[in-house]
Amino acid sequence: MADTKKLSKEQANKLHYSTLVIDALEAAPMTPEHFARLKKGGVRAVNYTTANITSDFSRAVLDISNFLKTIKQNSDKVLLVRTSRDIERAMAEDKIGLIIGLQNAKPVMDNAEYVGLLHALGVRIAQLTYNERNLLGDGCCEKANGGLSRLGYQVVGEMNRYGMLVDLSHCCEQTTIDAINASQAPVAITHSMAKALTPSVRNKNDHVLKLLAERGGVIGAAFWAPMTYRDPNRRPVMNDFFDHIDHLVRQAGIDHVGIGSDLGEGESRAYYEAMFTRGGGLYPEVTSALGEWYDFDHRMVEGMETSIMFPQVTEGLAARGYSEEDIRKIMGGNFMRLFKQVFDSGAANALL
Repeated sequence: MADTKKLSKEQANKLHYSTLVIDALEAAPMTPEHFARLKKGGVRAVNYTTANITSDFSRAVLDISNFLKTIKQNSDKVLLVRTSRDIERAMAEDKIGLIIGLQNAKPVMDNAEYVGLLHALGVRIAQLTYNERNLLGDGCCEKANGGLSRLGYQVVGEMNRYGMLVDLSHCCEQTTIDAINASQAPVAITHSMAKALTPSVRNKNDHVLKLLAERGGVIGAAFWAPMTYRDPNRRPVMNDFFDHIDHLVRQAGIDHVGIGSDLGEGESRAYYEAMFTRGGGLYPEVTSALGEWYDFDHRMVEGMETSIMFPQVTEGLAARGYSEEDIRKIMGGNFMRLFKQVFDSGAANALL
């Protein structure tokens, strides 16, 4: 991990803007203002949560349609990612590649054949569950920790066939393990952290991290404070974030760690607090341990509230002694390898 000679701040900054930087999960509304922030932060591709977590198939189609209109209206700034080549093209054209992602596979409803239709509409990443149970399996807030359902196994198979990346970020431990073992392709945990450092239901234990890496998957380190705190009575700072990076690298290996910020700049305060108010909302299991420091305005690691700060991640990795090669892997190279393996494998089976 460590290099004998650390990069200077100036060298790290130069490295950042020459690197393929991928954010494996954002929920921030995709607007011209946010595109400007992403560009300033040197972010080249983003997995965007395009449909609401409650959307069924018909509602998700409308959400995707609206997002495609946004891409068309901003075609001078962004482009749709269907294969890894689109990410390469975005970088070459100085644009941002946008990946259509789902944080809940609820749009599949009760029929795995919907996977092919969602893929045809542009979906390339889908989380099997959100925090609660759906027809595919249990989410991380379910005490039963029940694993993949029969339908869940079918959906994983269809996602493999079409080249759609399986995301396990919000899944419970057994669903996560079942899906890693069932998938014929490497999977992702796009935005989570190490449970060994922060005992959140949203984080993954060392066994899962090692299993993920053994099967070729990648985990994205997140900026969200409820997954990163070391002391529940203190808002986490950037050093806490980098402690998590170090642990993920030790457990999963340098080739299996990336960034999935979970940023939501511009999201609705009311909507957010309805889900994640301190000790309450829809998911009190996620925030019940947190002290009075936590609220909507302090939901991210201190200093990591915006996409503009991405160069500081590169700088922080350099300060921790990561080599130029390893920094390129964490900032985007590892997820790019995964996207090539998964996205590009489904071309022959695509409905459109």
